[in-house]
This record gives sequence, C-alpha cells and structure tokens, in this order.
Amino acid sequence: MATAEITRQSVVPELDLDDLDSVLGLHIGTVNTLFVSRLEKRLDPLSVTPKQVAILWLVNANPGVKQTDLSRFFQIERPTVHQFVRQLIKNGFLINEPSKLDRRAGGLWLTDEGREVLTKSRQAIAEHEEQLTTALTAREKSELFRILMKLYLSAPAKD
Repeated sequence: MATAEITRQSVVPELDLDDLDSVLGLHIGTVNTLFVSRLEKRLDPLSVTPKQVAILWLVNANPGVKQTDLSRFFQIERPTVHQFVRQLIKNGFLINEPSKLDRRAGGLWLTDEGREVLTKSRQAIAEHEEQLTTALTAREKSELFRILMKLYLSAPAKD
C-alpha cells in the first residue's frame, strides 16, 4: 500500500518552501517547540520548567548526584545546570549538601516538596505526551525513540 508523502506544504500551501521542508533540523526544532511550549504551560502551576523536572527526575533516581553529572547528561555547561539547580533549591524542591569525603563536591537530594512536584509533573508529562503522540502507533513511537537516541549518541561531545 502506497503512503502519501507528508510535508508542511499542506499547512501553508501559498508559501514556496524552496526545499526548506527537507531540512531535518527545522522539523526537529518545530516539534521540540511544540512539545516544550505546551508542556511549559502544564507545568507552570507547579513552578517548574521541563528541564527542572528532568533534573528532579534524575536526582530522585540518583540521590546525591553531582551537578557535573547532570551537565554531562544534558550536554550543557555546568553554570547553566547550576542556574536550574539554584532555582530548584530556592523553590524548596532540592537541597545541595557537601560531600562528607570532599567538601568541594556537593550532592543533590529531593525535598518532600520536590518529590510531590515530581509526582505531579510526571503525571502531567505522561498525559501531555499521550495527547501529542496519538497519531503514532506504538511501533512508530518506539522507532522514533530509537532514531532520536541514535542521533544523540552519535553526536560529538560538547566542547
């Protein structure tokens, strides 16, 4: 069975796309914006951003995790991670305690309020992703994850 090609031309037929529709980064960026901007609206009442939820999620799974590990995971600079963490601490969702072995190194732990916000955020994310991926079959979602991970893992490490 032949499948019709899906393009953005149908969204705005009066625009000449001049092959812009072939730029993968455009589509990834647009879908990312769609996912993130709508998720931000859902998370706003909880006083967290999607990146902050991801940090809470990782801290919950890895009590005492260091900010340098989070920086490597997200492939963003440590000062950027520090800004997210500082806000989470200010909001009462995380605590940063110095290591007993190395006072220069600190680890992150969730507070009770942080655990509560994470639980509510995870539910909001699950509902959000279910709504935005209803057009995909389970197999397509799995393939999308596989392809995205392949791109992520093959990308050069940040400088």
